[in-house]
Amino acid sequence: MKKKISFLYMLTAIILSGALLVSCEKDRYELDMDKSVDITQFTINGRVGVIDNETNTITVFMPAGTTALDALTPEISVSTGAIVKPASGEMVDLSTPVEYIVSAGNVYKKYQVTASVRAAEILSFSINGVEGTIDYENKTVVVPLPYGTDLTQLTPEITLSEESVISPSSGTPQNFTSPVSYTLTSGSVELVFQVSVTIAVTPDTSKGPIGNKIAFVGDANDRFSLPDDDEQAAADWFFAEYPDGEFVSWTQIIAGLVNIYHYKVIWWHYDLSSDLLAHAAHPEVTGIFSDYMKDGGNLFLSGHACQYFWSIGRFTRTYPMAIGNGGGFENGDTWSIGVNLPGVDHREHPIYQGLTFVEEDGFFTFPIIGPGWKEDHNHTILEIANAHGYANNHPGAYVGFTETNSVEWLGVWGGIRDYYMAGVLELLPTDSFRGRGVYMGIGGFEWNQNAQGTINPTGENIYQNNIQTVARNTINYLSGN
Repeated sequence: MKKKISFLYMLTAIILSGALLVSCEKDRYELDMDKSVDITQFTINGRVGVIDNETNTITVFMPAGTTALDALTPEISVSTGAIVKPASGEMVDLSTPVEYIVSAGNVYKKYQVTASVRAAEILSFSINGVEGTIDYENKTVVVPLPYGTDLTQLTPEITLSEESVISPSSGTPQNFTSPVSYTLTSGSVELVFQVSVTIAVTPDTSKGPIGNKIAFVGDANDRFSLPDDDEQAAADWFFAEYPDGEFVSWTQIIAGLVNIYHYKVIWWHYDLSSDLLAHAAHPEVTGIFSDYMKDGGNLFLSGHACQYFWSIGRFTRTYPMAIGNGGGFENGDTWSIGVNLPGVDHREHPIYQGLTFVEEDGFFTFPIIGPGWKEDHNHTILEIANAHGYANNHPGAYVGFTETNSVEWLGVWGGIRDYYMAGVLELLPTDSFRGRGVYMGIGGFEWNQNAQGTINPTGENIYQNNIQTVARNTINYLSGN
C-alpha cells in the first residue's frame, strides 16, 4: 500500500512540474519588451503639443486669453498596436497636469501632460537703443531719450511674446511728440498701450546766478492735480501764502524746460510714497539739484522728500531710518516736536518763531497734530548716538552728528530727551554746498489730517496753524539767506 501511495505522489509531482514548466515557457514567450509605446502626436483644438520623450512630458500651448482648461478634448496618436488612457477624444481637466499611460502588451510608458496659456506681452520696447519702461498694470510704455532728440520720426524696435502681434508694427516710424497708441493682440486678448517719450534734461551751461523767486515742486502737470492729499493741501497753502510763488513739475525739470537757478528757495513736500520719483532720481536731475545747492540754492524738503539730500550728495553718512508708509491709523494722542536736547535749546531758531512751547522738566515741545487719524509718514534718522560710538545720553553724540554732517539738530519726536533720533535739521553751508537746507521728516507734519475714524471724524487738526507757522518761517528764513 505504501508503494502505491508513493507512486501517486511522484506522479502528481511530475505532472505539476511539467505544468509549471509549460507555464513558465508560455510566460517567457508572451513577455515582449520590444513594443513601442510612444505618443506620436497630441493636439487640442488643432494646437499641436510639444512632446519631450526624454522627460516623458507634453505641453500644449493654448491661445492667450484661454480661461477654461477643465474641459478639453485631446486628439492623440500613438505607436502602432498601442493604446492610451485616457483615450483619444476623451474629455479631461487640464487645469492641472494629467497623467497619460500608453501600453502595448507588457510594456507601458507614462506621460505628464500640461496645458499652458500663452502670455500676451510686450517683452521689450526700445528706441535708438534705449529701453522703455513697460507698466503692464497701467498699460503704458515710457522711453527716456536724450535732450534734443527729434520726436517726429522715431522707429521703435519691439519684441513680443509668442503668437502676439502689435500695431503699429515693430520698425514702423512714428511721431512721438504726443503719446502713441499700440494695440497688442494675441489669441482672444487685445490690449492697448499708450507709449510716450520723455526727454532727459540736458546739463544747463547757462544756469546763471541764483534768483530771488520761490517754487513748490511736485509730480503733476499743475498745482491743482497733485496725486496725494497732503501734497495738495501743502501746495494750496503755499500759493495762498505766496501768490507770486511758482509751481514746477518734475516733468518740466526732466525735459529741461525749467531753470531751477531762478529760485532762491525750492520746497518739495512728498508724502505719496517712500520710493523716490523716477524723474527726481534721474542722474541728470540729481546732478542739477546738487549743483544748485552747491551754488547757493536753498532746499526745504519735508516728508519723504528728505531722502533727496542723500540723492544729491549733501548727506553722505547713512543711518538707520524710521520710514512710514501706508494709510495710517486712529490715535487719541497729541503729537509734538521737541526743540531741545540735553544742553542744547533751539527755541530761538528762526523756524520756530511765533510758536507756543510746552515745558516739562526743562524740555520744550510744541504740538503739530491732535487726536484723530494719523498717517505717521516719518522719514527720520535713528540710532545716532550708537552710530557715532556713544551712549544715547552722551553729549559726544551731538557733536559727532552735527560736525560730521554740518547740520544744526533742531528737532526730535516730542518726548525724546537724548541723542537717539533726529527729525528736524538745518543743513548749514559748507565749502562744497553753499546753499542751506531744512529737513522736516517728522511724521506728524501732516498737511491734511484725514476725516476717518470716530475720534475726529471731521479731520480738523486743531494744531494746523503750528505746521503752517513752521513752513512759513522756514521759507522766509531760507529766502533771506
